[in-house]
Amino acid sequence: MTALKNATREHHHLIRAAKRNFFTDRLDKNSHNSRELFSIVKEFSNPNANANAVTPSLDLCESLATFFHRKISDLHDSFGHQTQPNTTEPAPPTITLNNWTHINTEETKSTMNSIHSGAPSDPCPHFIFNKADDIIAPHLQAVINSSFSSATFPECLKHAEVNALLKKPTADQRDLKNFRPISLLPFPAKVIEKTVNKQLTTFLENNNLLDPSQTGFRTNHSTETALISVTDDIRTLMDNGETVALILLDLSAAFDTVCHRTLITRLRSTGIQGQALDWIASFLSNRSQRVYLPPFRSVPTEIICGVPQGSSLSPTLFNVYMSPLANIVRKHDIIITSYADDTQLILSLTKDPASAKTNLQEGMKDVADWMRLSRLKLNSEKTEVLILGNTRPPGTTPGGPWPSAPHRPPQTTPATSASSWTLFSP
Repeated sequence: MTALKNATREHHHLIRAAKRNFFTDRLDKNSHNSRELFSIVKEFSNPNANANAVTPSLDLCESLATFFHRKISDLHDSFGHQTQPNTTEPAPPTITLNNWTHINTEETKSTMNSIHSGAPSDPCPHFIFNKADDIIAPHLQAVINSSFSSATFPECLKHAEVNALLKKPTADQRDLKNFRPISLLPFPAKVIEKTVNKQLTTFLENNNLLDPSQTGFRTNHSTETALISVTDDIRTLMDNGETVALILLDLSAAFDTVCHRTLITRLRSTGIQGQALDWIASFLSNRSQRVYLPPFRSVPTEIICGVPQGSSLSPTLFNVYMSPLANIVRKHDIIITSYADDTQLILSLTKDPASAKTNLQEGMKDVADWMRLSRLKLNSEKTEVLILGNTRPPGTTPGGPWPSAPHRPPQTTPATSASSWTLFSP
């Protein structure tokens, strides 16, 4: 009996050692691959991620399709008929981009081999596209160049298959709010979009047309550079003995509520004109999606706003859409750092508390007005305010609120209840 216990103990010890060595080896091999590292950490933290797998059905597909469509359409309709925001748009640059450059077969093959996913509606899996690139690339090249010449995006590639995933493994499947839509776009569409995105990004970066505060989806930028920027700005102010307010803005479904008309206006003022702009307008129009839970599919629903999820071009378009925001907040002496739709605002509170309060509240009013005119839903309930450093500016009474700050508004979640101001009108 003792021998059996010892053998069992040794067996378990060897299994644990094998698992440890396996994951250690994976971590070492992917030490410079942040995406794979995140996937490995997710395995560690969610070992039972598939324990509550979704049970597919046609009813669930239809319910989710209706829910996703209604959520965005309700957000879109909540803004009513807004006047176009035209006071903050930058002046047209002296240089313009009027046409997309035609590509050759080798460029097509290179773009094809950089894409590793597709949609269930594709005629074959993505790896077959990649393995047969010598055969497929010349035909796809012809489609791409024809699309550029005609300034139209192929209608047959405007449909997305949406896979619905639970936000948390243990979430209740009966509550549709617990599902997150993941859009899957056709492989050929991804090749065309990535080709355009390369040319658009090159134009924007070479001419410094994106605000330097925007760090999302840009070469040599990342969440790390955004975090470093915010941390450095805060510590610089705190090293000078100043108290700092950090405002973390939260937007609801920002990519999905982008107004196409406003986006076209901002692209034009950025220098995107002619056939290049007409192509983007075609790319955004007449899109649809349907929920796909194998083997069931819902009825397609129309997409009336937003930039397509899963597209490499969409983040760049969104960066252009958000560009005017930086100039708005800087008018109020507020520092801004953004990563796509995640925006952090920083303001010193020490030198002149009364002026700081005015700058912050007027700045946030301008931000809220701009967001509303841009049809972006600023979620005041999830927007947070953190007070860092000396939590009480000079000239204030200990134990009481700051000047003219009678109460903490329910719309914000501050770090200290005694040091908050009303940022948004109820």
